[in-house]
Amino acid sequence: MHARFLAAGISEKQDDSDHVMVTVNPITNMAFYCCGVRMEDAAAEQPICADTFAHMFMCDYGMRIFNLFKEEENSNASMLVRHRIIDDFLDHILIDRPDTCIVTIGAGFDSRPYRLEGGTWVELDETQVVAWKNDKLPPEHCSNPLQRIAIDFATDSLEEKLSAICPDGPVVVVVEGVFIYLTELQIKQTIAAIQHRFPMHLLICDLVSREMVLNYGRTLHAKIQALGTCFRPVDHPETVFTLNGYRMREAVSIVERAVDFGINKVPKMLLRYVFRGDVMGNSVYVFEPYDDDDNLII
Repeated sequence: MHARFLAAGISEKQDDSDHVMVTVNPITNMAFYCCGVRMEDAAAEQPICADTFAHMFMCDYGMRIFNLFKEEENSNASMLVRHRIIDDFLDHILIDRPDTCIVTIGAGFDSRPYRLEGGTWVELDETQVVAWKNDKLPPEHCSNPLQRIAIDFATDSLEEKLSAICPDGPVVVVVEGVFIYLTELQIKQTIAAIQHRFPMHLLICDLVSREMVLNYGRTLHAKIQALGTCFRPVDHPETVFTLNGYRMREAVSIVERAVDFGINKVPKMLLRYVFRGDVMGNSVYVFEPYDDDDNLII
């Protein structure tokens, strides 16, 4: 079965007054939002992600989207911590295995290939997103090998697009800020395509539970719905993976990790009492396919 899910789209055209016009679908609005958060963080005195490339992807339209969410301080902090956790995971992997192939599905305006040392990188996203990124930050400017693959997530086969990737080393698949927009069926289809193409791999992704969205994400979700899309959280999203061919290697609570950066002032030992929802309800996970021989993939 083909893995299909909604993703970003962006195009640029020139009107009669020479102003840049940008047309996007709703999920791309979220990509601008995330990029704007990282851009603002990079200008901070003590940045969390230090994504000095983020500003290159922004435009007037992107800034208008970002400004809609500037008051969502908890969500913005969560995005930064999430991104940093994944940065740290990848950095650790690349130190041990610099030949790792990192495949980012729904890459948006990610700049990790330019910021992290080592690896061969493949980014998959909508045609317009790929064109935008190629114009703003071309692959040939990257010190690491970088390939971008255009895909229409609504109609194209994810597995067929992944078949164009021929890694020389171990494979890590990154899916960030995407699964919360997918139904459980779409998640299953997506991970099935990944597993079929790369039987041995690590999957790094963030998962947000329904309880976390209901308790802490109502205003954020209302703004997202106003832009034409919505969250589709499930009660225990990690079980969709553990019941469909994966085992969990590691999980990091974004809420708890925020304490380390001074964002969350509640001591870790008290978090589970303060939060109405499980602190693991917004976390970054590392999954690996079942291996009967119990061999480590990386």
